[in-house]
Amino acid sequence: MGVRFSSLIRAFEALGCTVEEPSKGSHWKVRNGSIMYPIPAHNGTKSEIDNKYIRGACRNLQIDEDELRSHL
Repeated sequence: MGVRFSSLIRAFEALGCTVEEPSKGSHWKVRNGSIMYPIPAHNGTKSEIDNKYIRGACRNLQIDEDELRSHL
């Protein structure tokens, strides 16, 4: 089951990450310091983001997945 991207943005920002809108295309950029992870959100903040992207973002951005999910 996916998570609405607007909720995911709030959770990332609560953990100190920044979320940038795409300048072109559909991949939003989540940054934690100098590390960046792209997340495809074809319908903007209304998109449902699959769990595989959430796990990948947590792994690459060095964020605890349980802590991120506690902010959802």
